[in-house]
Amino acid sequence: MSKPMETPTKTPTETPTTNPANAHVPGETLHRLVHAFKRAMREGLQDADMPLPISQMRTLKWIIKSPGVTAQQIATRTGQDKGRITRLVKELEENGLIERRPHPEDGRSQTLHLTPKGDALMEEYRAVEAKIRTRMATGLSQKQITDFNEIASLMADNLESENR
Repeated sequence: MSKPMETPTKTPTETPTTNPANAHVPGETLHRLVHAFKRAMREGLQDADMPLPISQMRTLKWIIKSPGVTAQQIATRTGQDKGRITRLVKELEENGLIERRPHPEDGRSQTLHLTPKGDALMEEYRAVEAKIRTRMATGLSQKQITDFNEIASLMADNLESENR
């Protein structure tokens, strides 16, 4: 006689609260959050019929944040390879989302600016991002969100500091 098949049970995700041994490992929690956020953004962008990869959207956000930024400045600020940023910029330009203009002080550089098409796309992107951020913060107080932002910023500063 064969044994009945056991139904697998889902193990709840352990947190520092449910397992104090994990309290010193915020990296795992952060890793999970980052990937959950990226997945939700990908799904939100697909649902909104916005086929651009998140890497291109992040580059567009840098251009909005610092109008007239150069590809080199984006690479430096993000810690990414300049060649990768240059490829992203080229793709964005080919899609008519950004334009390059001569740098007013450095004849060898070009500044990056959104086109009207790029600006319209980013308005849609911001709406998707706001929806995902709201979903992510469901059930959290403003104080919890503020505390999280402060703690996460301090941790990033610690990792980015010169005293590694």
